[in-house]
Order: sequence, then structure tokens, then C-alpha cells
Amino acid sequence: MTKLNQKTKAKILSAAETVFHENGFKGARTTLIAERAKVSRTMLHYYYSTKEELFHEVLLNSFGFFIQHAQKLFEGEPDLKDLIDRLIDLLAAALHEKPGLATFVVNILNSSPEIITGLQIVKDEQLPRLFDELLEKARQKGEIQSGIDGENLLLNIYGMVAMPYLGAPLIQFKENRDQEGMHAFLNDRKDTIKSFVWNGLKH
Repeated sequence: MTKLNQKTKAKILSAAETVFHENGFKGARTTLIAERAKVSRTMLHYYYSTKEELFHEVLLNSFGFFIQHAQKLFEGEPDLKDLIDRLIDLLAAALHEKPGLATFVVNILNSSPEIITGLQIVKDEQLPRLFDELLEKARQKGEIQSGIDGENLLLNIYGMVAMPYLGAPLIQFKENRDQEGMHAFLNDRKDTIKSFVWNGLKH
């Protein structure tokens, strides 16, 4: 595929992501995606024959991308604290780049969970088990005292990082923050979450 075609494909994916995030799967129209990407519907269907195929790739490039990179953090012999910090940074970066992702995923899980649970990368995901192994090693070394398991640790991290994005309009309104102020708040919050999680594990 030529460089020009790769650029066109990237434009279609970017436009589709925006339209799906704004309208969900059922409300998104391929006509609008083509308009946002500034391509014809014929060109869009040349790359993606159906809306379902396009939606699947958008999921893989957002939700799937995070899972893939999160699992790579466990390669080698990672330090537990460093890994937690890097996982929080990774999730925060993904949500900063795609602010609508958290709401998008929650809406899909509420309306059509099989769309996400049917993804092979989700079926193969081993993050809770990988965390269980690291947590047990850290307990044996005396680095942490908490008996929390990997699943609950992950859910705590996901919730603390994602919640401000799910509730962003209210958080901005209550403290009269502009976009720059909101960005600073979210950036500072990463360090707060890292300290909170690690202190909870130690005691």
C-alpha cells in the first residue's frame, strides 16, 4: 500500500473514531464518517466494506491498543512500583489523546457488551494474572503488605484514572476550570493516584 493510501486510511480511522465516540455504533453513519475524513463514500468502502469492520478497527486502535501496550509493561522482571506508575501514565496518556474513549467503552459495555468481549485481544488479556504474580513476589520480599489481588488492583487504577474523564464537564464546571486548567488538574492527578495506590499496597 502506498504512502498516500496509508494517509487516507489514517484519515478515515481518525474520522471514524470521532464519529463513533460522539454517536456510538448505532448512531454513526458512514456518510458522516466520509464527510469528516474528506473522502467519498466509495473511497471509504474501498478500505472498509462495512461499518462493522470499521468499528472493529477503531476498537482495536483504541481499547485494544491500550491492552496490548499494558501487557508489554510486564515483560522481563519489572519492579512493581515502577510498573504501576508506568501503567497509570499509559492509561492517562491514552485518555488524554482520546478523551471520549472512557465514555465510548462504558456505553458499548452497557448497550452491546459482546462487541468488546468478542475481541480476541480481550479474550487473551492476562493483566490480572500478571499482576497477581508480581504482587505475590512483592509480598514475599516484604515490599507490600496488602492482600489485594490483581483484578481489584486493576479496577482501582482504571476507576481512579478514568473517572475524571467520565465526569469532565461537571469537574470543569464545579471548579470553573478552562481547558488548560483541566489539563493541569489531570496531569497533577497522576502523581496523586500513584502515591495513593502505592501507599495502599504498602500498609
